[in-house]
Amino acid sequence: MTTRILILGATGYIGGSILTELIGQNTGGKKYILSALVRKPEQASILQKSGVNASVFRDLDDVESIRKAAGENDLIIAAADARHTESAKACITGLADRSRSTGQKTNYIHTAGTSMVADWPVLGERIDTSIHSDVDEDIFQSEKDNPEPWSDVRKVNQVVVKLGEDFGVDIYIVAPPMIFGFGTGLFTTGFGQIHMLAELSLEHKQAVILGNGSGIWSVIHIKDLSKMYYLLVQAVIEGNSELLKGKEGYYFAENGSHSWKSIAEEIGKFGNEKGVFKTDKVITIHMHEVADKYFNRDIRHAESVLGSNSRTKADLARKVLGWEPKYGDDVFFQKVRDDIATMIKNRS
Repeated sequence: MTTRILILGATGYIGGSILTELIGQNTGGKKYILSALVRKPEQASILQKSGVNASVFRDLDDVESIRKAAGENDLIIAAADARHTESAKACITGLADRSRSTGQKTNYIHTAGTSMVADWPVLGERIDTSIHSDVDEDIFQSEKDNPEPWSDVRKVNQVVVKLGEDFGVDIYIVAPPMIFGFGTGLFTTGFGQIHMLAELSLEHKQAVILGNGSGIWSVIHIKDLSKMYYLLVQAVIEGNSELLKGKEGYYFAENGSHSWKSIAEEIGKFGNEKGVFKTDKVITIHMHEVADKYFNRDIRHAESVLGSNSRTKADLARKVLGWEPKYGDDVFFQKVRDDIATMIKNRS
């Protein structure tokens, strides 16, 4: 039976790249029937030409449309907003509707992010340089027991797992780290932490960091991440008996790690080489500036995304899915340079 898959965030950096991977793997359109919810009619038209059943909805707050679309699909990949509780609820509720009407098992793949294990080194509240494994640690329980109430990512993860249990929907949580490389989607091909750091540096005409830049993040190329989603989808469809779900179904994705200082230094070198910076030196900027620009004045959010430690190990995907990422430290800084080069070109 052909599996019906709905993607939320199909016009975004992550979701668009996942959709491209699934389209490429969908030989003859026999594996899946792919659908998407998008905000604009012109986006729907473009996706429809690629064989995707695209419908227009208002936005993630349009929970009625989301629930209806979810009820017409067997599996959902949510890659729009890791912090949006109501859209996640609508997806799972709709999948439960689907299960009741068909008698078939439904599945929800939720995209989180490893800011959920991040610390506060710039504010000095807590430092955690440990490497978190999705095999050796009980991630769900760690989130539940975490004394810091701030993280909306953790909150949504907890809601998703609980709702899946209540409604009989199988839940899988994928938590990417810092993503690099150009996306392969039809719309947004790049925006993330590196892009934000480079954008701030271009505005200052000098490479910038928060604090001393000692925080280290795991990294993953967008193509390796997209391939991991495909392998997870295949494992779900094929009923892989080793596949973990629910409270145990947290999947990290990584292939290497880098410090904020090393990334900023590379931005500084490249900007200086290209003549857009007068120096390759790195300066520290205030967290409020970053929070005001990107995070609705939330300095905790700013630090967790652009100044913290967040180190993970994708043991589960390697072990259960047979995932073998291709792009590592050998290409990371070149991709950073490629991203900055594109930004410089777009500004000229």
